[in-house]
Amino acid sequence: MNEKVLALVVTHNRKPLLAECLDLLASQVRPPDHILVVDNASTDDTPALLAQRQVEHLRLKANTGAAGGFHTGLAEACQRDFDWVWLLDDDAHPHPDSLQKLLMGLQQARTIGPEPSLLLSRLLWLDGRTHPMGIPWPDIRRPGLFLKAHPHGLLPVRFGTYASMLVNLRVAREYPLPTTAYFLYNDDLEYSGRLLRRGVGYLVKDSLTVHKTRNPYSSAITASDEMFFLEARNRAWLVRSDAFGPLGKTYWLLNSLGVFLARLREKGLQGSTSIWRGWLEGFRTFPGSKNEPQ
Repeated sequence: MNEKVLALVVTHNRKPLLAECLDLLASQVRPPDHILVVDNASTDDTPALLAQRQVEHLRLKANTGAAGGFHTGLAEACQRDFDWVWLLDDDAHPHPDSLQKLLMGLQQARTIGPEPSLLLSRLLWLDGRTHPMGIPWPDIRRPGLFLKAHPHGLLPVRFGTYASMLVNLRVAREYPLPTTAYFLYNDDLEYSGRLLRRGVGYLVKDSLTVHKTRNPYSSAITASDEMFFLEARNRAWLVRSDAFGPLGKTYWLLNSLGVFLARLREKGLQGSTSIWRGWLEGFRTFPGSKNEPQ
C-alpha cells in the first residue's frame, strides 16, 4: 500500500489522553507517515508534552473548538503532499492495527465501487461495547453496494465522527473545510455528510478505536445550559445544511427530538430554555451568512 497518510489530532487541555493517543499512533503496525497535532490554546502542560515528543504541532492563539481545530488542521493537510488524512480526537485511541485495517478496507472498497471519500473505524467505549455515539447511519441510498460490501467487512455509511475518520485528501480539496462557527457538537456530522452527499464512505468493521468519552452517550445532555445551547443551535444548522437531502433532514429532525427529550428528562422543564434558545438561533442565523456568530 503506497498511500501516504497524515494523522491529524486536535487537542485541548487533555494532556494524559493526548499522550496516550500519541503513544498508540507511534506503535501502529502500519504507522502514519506523519503526525500533526493542533493544540487549541491548551493551558495545561500540553505544549511541554508536544515539545518533549518533538511532534509537529500548530498552537492556536484561542480555543476554536473541535470545529476550528479540524478546520485549521485540514487546511494545512490539504497543502501537504499526502493522499489521506486520519482525523482523531485526543480521546480516540486506536488499536495497534487500526490504520492497517482502514487501508486494507480501502483496498477492498476499490474492488466493489468508486474511490471512497472517507473510511471510519468501529468505535468502542471503555467497556468494550460498541460506542453508542459512534454508530454511523447506513447509506440506505445504495442497497446494491450493501450487498457487495458485506462480504468484505464494510458498511456503506452516510456520515461519521472525527474519532478515527480517514479522509481522502483529493476529495477534501474539492469541498469547503469544516464550518468553524459550529465550535463544538455536530460539526463532524455536517462535514462528513457534505463529503458523502455525492460520495461513498464505509465503516471498516475490523478497524477498532476506543473512544474514551466520559459516558457512552452525548455529553451535551448533561452539559451546562451554555453548552447545550450550542448543541441545539448546531442541530438546527445541521437540519438546514446542504450536506443532507430530504431524507437526511428528516432523520436529524427526529434524532434532535430524541436528544431534546433526553435533556428534559435530565434537567426537567428548566432544560427547555437552552433548547428553545439554541433551536431558534439556529433557524435565525446560518454559518456563512452575514448573521453568522463571530
